[in-house]
Amino acid sequence: AGLALARSAGTARNYLVVGGAVYLVLWLYGMFIDHDSAANFVPVNTADNWLHFFLGIGMIALGFLLGRDATTGRARPAR
Repeated sequence: AGLALARSAGTARNYLVVGGAVYLVLWLYGMFIDHDSAANFVPVNTADNWLHFFLGIGMIALGFLLGRDATTGRARPAR
């Protein structure tokens, strides 16, 4: 999906922000469930939780920071 959405800057930014949000939801899920329960249908552990957190923050940050114009500091319009 990421390669298909990389064809334009607007869809690439959306992919980063939405994908980052999904990773943050996975991080919250992993933080609040018991890892030995049946609710752990996505087999996560502590390392997975922190990986999801840092990927989520990184993707969202890149989505917003790379969407800015370097000369003015304002967001570029999507094409």
